[in-house]
Amino acid sequence: MFLYHHNYDNMDRGNHDYTEKPLVIEPLVEGFKISRGDVIFYHNENGEKDISRIIALPGEKIKITGGQVYINSQKLDAFYGFAHRLGLDKDRYFEMMDEAGNQYNKNGMREYFETNMEQIKLASDEYYLIDDDWMRGKMRVIKEQDIVGFVLGYTE
Repeated sequence: MFLYHHNYDNMDRGNHDYTEKPLVIEPLVEGFKISRGDVIFYHNENGEKDISRIIALPGEKIKITGGQVYINSQKLDAFYGFAHRLGLDKDRYFEMMDEAGNQYNKNGMREYFETNMEQIKLASDEYYLIDDDWMRGKMRVIKEQDIVGFVLGYTE
């Protein structure tokens, strides 16, 4: 195991665990199963170290319609299957923000909740990653060979 300090808020769900505390990384060993929802440590397309969440597995079909992730035509019913980092749908988000009297860019947020992606099918060695905060993060396909390990948690 080793520690990694992630200096970007792409995985922030409001508690800042991924940015303010060193992360404990378990290196990937042969035969270890990678599952949907795992937060992984990997090398991105620029060869830099990064973290993200596994959304789709090898051989699966993934698409996004109206800010909702679908895997093999089935709605991904998990907090990370929705556009908002806390798992809120569009109606609940706007209701919460308006009730709290918050000032925000409603038109920009409507676009955010209408994120769409045509369906793609992953190859036998590919995974689809989406950062928890869609607004600050990325969506991408990576090869299994780029995965270094799993984020187990953080240290105090």
